[in-house]
Amino acid sequence: MTALVLLAATVIACTTPKVHDGDTLRCGADRIRLFGVDAPEVRRGQTPAEPLAYEARDLLVSLTRGRVGCRVVDHDRYGRHVARCWSDASPDINAALIRSGLATEYRRYSKGAYAAAEAEAKRARRGAWK
Repeated sequence: MTALVLLAATVIACTTPKVHDGDTLRCGADRIRLFGVDAPEVRRGQTPAEPLAYEARDLLVSLTRGRVGCRVVDHDRYGRHVARCWSDASPDINAALIRSGLATEYRRYSKGAYAAAEAEAKRARRGAWK
């Protein structure tokens, strides 16, 4: 006898979430880290912002205006949901950030899921690839 187990993916939905930086947002009480995306860090205390950090954050703000949905794929060591997100403005927010050149693919976790988006940014000399 074979057992079939169906795992329902958790989807978090909200309207215009609060954006912390180029790869982290909050939908209500849910903290979300974008899967496969590594954006420059904004200023924290005495640590200065990395180049293009605020541009990446501003792009994420524009990509998350209106309705946003995030499919949770994992959780990180900080207790955040790790997710693939979409919105009224973009069917794949994660890929859009990488394609802009303002974030890179976090290959350690994504295993090449966004390699094509990063290659496109490099070819077009966008963001950090100028």
